[in-house]
Amino acid sequence: MKKSWSAAAAAGLAASLLVAVAPASATAPGDAASTDGASAASCAADPQYFAYYRTWRDANASWPGSENDPENPANNTQRMDDLPAGVDVAFVFNAYVSDDSGFWDVLKNEYVPNLHAQGTRVVRTVDIGVILDAPAADTPAAYAAAADEILAEYVTDDGLDGLDVDMERSLTAAQVARVTGVFRALSEHLGPQSGTDRLFIYDTNQEGTHPLTAGIAPYVSYALVQSYGRSVSGLQSTWESYAPYFDACQYLIGFSFYEERGQDWGDTTEPFDASRAAQYADWQPTGATKAGIFSYAVDRDGKVPGDDTITESDFSWSTRLIERQDAAAASH
Repeated sequence: MKKSWSAAAAAGLAASLLVAVAPASATAPGDAASTDGASAASCAADPQYFAYYRTWRDANASWPGSENDPENPANNTQRMDDLPAGVDVAFVFNAYVSDDSGFWDVLKNEYVPNLHAQGTRVVRTVDIGVILDAPAADTPAAYAAAADEILAEYVTDDGLDGLDVDMERSLTAAQVARVTGVFRALSEHLGPQSGTDRLFIYDTNQEGTHPLTAGIAPYVSYALVQSYGRSVSGLQSTWESYAPYFDACQYLIGFSFYEERGQDWGDTTEPFDASRAAQYADWQPTGATKAGIFSYAVDRDGKVPGDDTITESDFSWSTRLIERQDAAAASH
């Protein structure tokens, strides 16, 4: 059975702004990044473009709700495998879609093979609550059992390429210990310590000073920071809070497309060259090169703020951003 993410949790990823930027770390970028998890094997040679795709706007989505619900997928025509070939990782970001929806069979039997054929890996996103609620006790055996259940339900049953954990809250010391224990158990199957090519991704709106960061960093392939609406001037200090734990080539920053009836972060305002999304593509940490950028609500690519209609995307922004990153890398 699929555990559908609640509407509130789904809205949280798009509606969360980064907390106030912490003072710059005393560690120079990259100096301490060679922790156990900061493996060069996790790093790609080319700039990466990751994209969060909202399941409830897929043509095969369904859920047992009212037909008058604004999230009703009856008029959806977009397919997940319409994503352009330059998307390196596509996230299955689920809300509303019921466990018995036909979407899941189409995902496994059509979308995943089609996306793999064009070089796009497919990863499932879960809320941190899934990690916190899974263990029956705080023991290595319980963590291992929880990891096996999570892996089967969210990765292997659908033939996916990894797991992405969205973390947007404060945690107690006991919760940090529990999450770290489950991450450690999952790392035997996912991420840089697993000996596999399966991805283990951590995405958050928190600074690297969050107490969880140091504990889970050795197990993570990539760290993604939701930077929606943020000034480019603040990006360096946030990176410096992550630099003790991750190589720059494991680090991505993200922007958001305009969601229907949602927050206008101003990330994708024309002209394209002056947009925040383009500036994020251009930005690099001092003395280093980041892994790339990611987008939230990629199915809304091309929508202008205030346009709440549901139509297919031409992915024009994503295509230009991919080309922009690739051109910059080729010129160096």
